[in-house]
Amino acid sequence: MNDAVHATDIADIGNAGLALLHPFLPAMFQRLDLLATGGDGRPRLRGEHGARAVHLLQYLVDGRSDAPEQEQEQALSLNKLLCGLEPDFPAPPVDLGEEERVLCEQVLAAVMRHWPAVGQTSPEGLRQVFLQREGRLQKGDGKCTLAVARNPFDVLLSRLPWNLAAIRHPWMPQPLLIDWPGA
Repeated sequence: MNDAVHATDIADIGNAGLALLHPFLPAMFQRLDLLATGGDGRPRLRGEHGARAVHLLQYLVDGRSDAPEQEQEQALSLNKLLCGLEPDFPAPPVDLGEEERVLCEQVLAAVMRHWPAVGQTSPEGLRQVFLQREGRLQKGDGKCTLAVARNPFDVLLSRLPWNLAAIRHPWMPQPLLIDWPGA
């Protein structure tokens, strides 16, 4: 993403809840060997694995990795941002392997273990109630913000054991500021 961009880019997305999973992404990317050390010593997604990482994140949200190409540009905007990729990075559909799908399900189970407030919620319930959430991603003036649509279940966010105000992974060029009512 170019920090010098003066215009504001806005994307309305349906996977804004993906932000909830941010603490689990570094370990998932490492376990799948998707990271390499960049010239600046910081971890980065290996170039050849960018599309795979983008679709792994979408699989976490909805259990699929086959978003039609015409839907992808805007639908996968948050995924690309969380992967440290440019908005126009090509992310053609990929076939995720069994190991990758199992690891994604393990990540969702770990989220629920670490967040007891969601109780006996199933992975599909977590997806439907929290991850498949409408939101607005706004980039411009040197910052990125994500505004997440309110939901009655957001009262559980007050018991979330990790910070949801901002996301900053070493491979992201700038932090993502989160505006999620109830968090």
